[in-house]
Amino acid sequence: MALREQSLTKTFLVFMVFFLSCKRTPTNLAKYDIDKITLVSKSGESFFNQLKFSGIVYKVYSNNDTLIIGKYLLGKKDGIWKKFYKNGKLKEFRNYENGIKNGKHFGFYQNGNKQFEYDLKDNEYNGQKKVWNKSGLLIQESTFLMGYENGSQKIWYDNGSIKSNYFVKNGRRFGLLGTKNCVNVKDSIM
Repeated sequence: MALREQSLTKTFLVFMVFFLSCKRTPTNLAKYDIDKITLVSKSGESFFNQLKFSGIVYKVYSNNDTLIIGKYLLGKKDGIWKKFYKNGKLKEFRNYENGIKNGKHFGFYQNGNKQFEYDLKDNEYNGQKKVWNKSGLLIQESTFLMGYENGSQKIWYDNGSIKSNYFVKNGRRFGLLGTKNCVNVKDSIM
């Protein structure tokens, strides 16, 4: 009987240690005007009144054109962060996980055309990176693997003609790089 009680006591203690050691994440976060609170950054974390900050922050620029909204969780950016133009159109959409940029990130011009689309993993480009000009013309399409160019890389001028078109394999570039001694190859042969 005593052995059984000791076993139950040990099991209960192990359970309590495990339960108390888990991070608890707030579910009902307060909203703060970022201009009215003072966040202090230390080692990649944000603190408010010397505690790791958790909350939803927003900022309205009185004489500018954007509004920002995002979330901090235990001192780090977490979840979706958005910037808007004054007219309400989306300017940027970024995703954070525990302070680290991950997933799709988008940017838009004020006219609504897409400006950029990046795939990120652990704060580094990983996958496709695309950039458009204000008219909506694709001017860059690159592929990355863990922060390094890998695969097809293409850059166009604003008029649509090719600037560079090369392939990266094992860290080596093959193809039309587009420049020679800081001068465009196309310009030097015409």
